[in-house]
Formats: sequence, C-alpha cells, structure tokens
Amino acid sequence: MRGRTWRLVRFLVPILILLLALAACATAATPTPQPAKPPLTFAYDLWPGYYPVLIANEKGFFTEAGVQVNAIKPEDTDSMMTDFNAGKYDGIAIALGDIVGLTQINPDIRVIFISDESAGGDAVVASADIQEVEDLRGQRLSVNLGGFAELFVTTMLEEHGLTPNDVTLVDTDAAEVPGRLSSGDIQAGHTWEPYVAQAVDEGSHVLFTSAQTPGLIPDAIAFRGETVRERPEEVRAFVQGWFRAVDYWKANPEEGTALAAKALNIAPEEISLEGIRLLTLSDNQSLFQPGETTASLYHTAQLYVDFFARIGTIRTPPKLDELLDPSFLK
Repeated sequence: MRGRTWRLVRFLVPILILLLALAACATAATPTPQPAKPPLTFAYDLWPGYYPVLIANEKGFFTEAGVQVNAIKPEDTDSMMTDFNAGKYDGIAIALGDIVGLTQINPDIRVIFISDESAGGDAVVASADIQEVEDLRGQRLSVNLGGFAELFVTTMLEEHGLTPNDVTLVDTDAAEVPGRLSSGDIQAGHTWEPYVAQAVDEGSHVLFTSAQTPGLIPDAIAFRGETVRERPEEVRAFVQGWFRAVDYWKANPEEGTALAAKALNIAPEEISLEGIRLLTLSDNQSLFQPGETTASLYHTAQLYVDFFARIGTIRTPPKLDELLDPSFLK
C-alpha cells in the first residue's frame, strides 16, 4: 500500500503544481476592477445656447466619448455662481463677463470654449411709456450688477448720450424682470429668453438687444482648474460630446430642439435659437486667437476686465493667458 501510495503521490504532485500555477496566472491576468469615476457635474442656465449639454446626454454623445455628465439647472444665476465658487460643480455655462467677475473669488477657473454668442437673445425690455432709450433718464433700470449685463446696459446708455448716473440701476436677476416690470417696480430691465417673451406677453416691449452689440456677449463653458488638472481626459471627452451635439442640432434642428425640450420637460415651442449664434469647434479655434476686435475672445475679455476695473468691481485683473485655455480645442 505504502509503495503504491508514494508512486501515486509522485504522479499527482506535478499535476497539482501545474494546476496551481495556471490558477495563479489566471488570477493575475484578471484586472482588478477600478472604482467608477463620478460624473462631471455641470451647471447651466435657462439659455438655449447651453442646451447642447442636454442633447449630448440624450443622444449618448458624452458616454460614447468616455465621460458621464450630470447636467444641473440651478434656481437662478446668482445661486449657480455661488455654488460653483463653493466647489459644488466641476463646470459651468455662463456669460464670459460673469466669469471675469468670478475670478475675484475663485481665480482658478479655466474657460475652455465658447458655447454661443448672443446676437439678439439678450435684451432690455421696457414698460409702454418708455419708447426710446433716452426716455430712461431718471427711471429705474434693472441689471445684474457686477455681471456681463452691466457692461451691456452701459454700452446701450452711452450710445444714446446717457450714463449710468442718469438712471437708477437696480440689482436684479434676469428671471425677476418680467414680474418687476408688471408691478411697476422698474421701468426697464435687462433679461434674456425665455424671460423676454414673458415680459412682452405681459405688456412690455423690447427696447434694445444684443444684435446691436455684436460679439459683446459670448457665453463661456468654464471648469474649475482642479478639475482640468485632475480629470483632463474627461474634460476633453466633454468637449468632444458637446461639439458633436452642436453639429447634430444644426443638422437636425427639430430633432435637437425636441431632445432639449424633453430634458427640460417643456414644449419644443418654448425653445428658440433666434438671436443666438451657436459656435462650432472651428468657430472656437478662430475665436481663441489674438486680435483687436470682438472677433477675438482675448479682446472681448479685456473689455470686461477694463470695465470692471474702472467701476471697482474687480481689484485683481485675471491673467487672460491663464483664464482662457484653448488646449482642449486641438
């Protein structure tokens, strides 16, 4: 018995060793599951120029590019900016002029591309008794002070022989303008769609629009510097998914609008790109070039820096070569 057992052991041991070795190799070849990365959190306002983020999510463009995006619409612009500064969002869609102001609280911001240019979508709406811009003298004009709209309304006033000192500027979020006009609290105010249409429906009229200030109001897509440094491939995938959505919307306007409306739970008729110029990847590559007109983002950003420095809104001008980051457009 003992001899047969020993021979059996000598026969089985090499087989057992081989099986253990194969099992070890199989275990080593099986990759350790990596923890799932959290989605990029991205906040946007009610403005059709920002809706490619919704279309990209609905069509799966972000997923196909390799990133998950949680698109969030905050209650209003002011709360969105506050939460972005607090680190609640990785990215934000907001006017370039507002970004310049944000750098005073959070200088580590990177504008990675421009979503659109307002070409009539922003407006000053007024009560019936204000027929001309000159009629605003001595009246209450609402604007979000410290943001891009302050330069917009100042430009409007100066083009018609007035200054901000000739009116009473009332700090107001764009969403509140229709209600304050209806109540008589203000005689005119800056806002944008869909609030322009709401104000008009309630008896006000359009006095001045961004079609009269071409290139002055570019809308920026910006990310926290920390996100850009720590998650560059996901930011790059975000850019790819976004511009794929822009191209899709331009080629399929009805379908794209329907997708955005579905995401917002509103009727497609409530979304209009009138007065908004959606920008493509190629448009952005041209825009991120030095120049001396608003065809250059550097020039436009400098207009805001100079304006805010003059009125005391900013004390430390941002370095535009750091704020504007075209590296993801290549």
